[in-house]
Amino acid sequence: MWYNIDWNIFALDQILISLRKPSVSALGQIILKPLNSLYYKWYNWRIDNIYKLEHTGQICYLRGSLNDKFDPVDRRIYIGNGLLYDTQYIFTEAEEQDVWLDTEAEEDTIWLRTEAETADTGLDFIVYVPEAIYNTQLDGLKAHIDFYKAGGKRYSIFIDE
Repeated sequence: MWYNIDWNIFALDQILISLRKPSVSALGQIILKPLNSLYYKWYNWRIDNIYKLEHTGQICYLRGSLNDKFDPVDRRIYIGNGLLYDTQYIFTEAEEQDVWLDTEAEEDTIWLRTEAETADTGLDFIVYVPEAIYNTQLDGLKAHIDFYKAGGKRYSIFIDE
């Protein structure tokens, strides 16, 4: 491709055939060394940008990019829903109905789930990461998620147990 250039071969090709000796070819490579270094940085920058363009804020791509960057071997990072459980209502408070679910000897309130488990936490998704990654690379995780997530989406990072 047009962007794949070997500067050592390019330097050798620009030297006349009659002058192609080891010392002259080494001089040509030394002269092009700064250009080769700049090309190497540009090439890696290009690969990083193509990777960023190929990944979006969808859960499957976000999970993949997080695992590629922070846990490439074990791939233990995953993404869950913002709500742990759906809230089940017997009736709304506005209906003001009496529902008899217990006897007088039992407690008045029956708890199916705690408020923390069913409340709207305001989160769209939760990222579960291993404790070692959470303790050492939390800022990097936040920056990475903020880069890829869709605007207006809310998240939290929890330690996976």
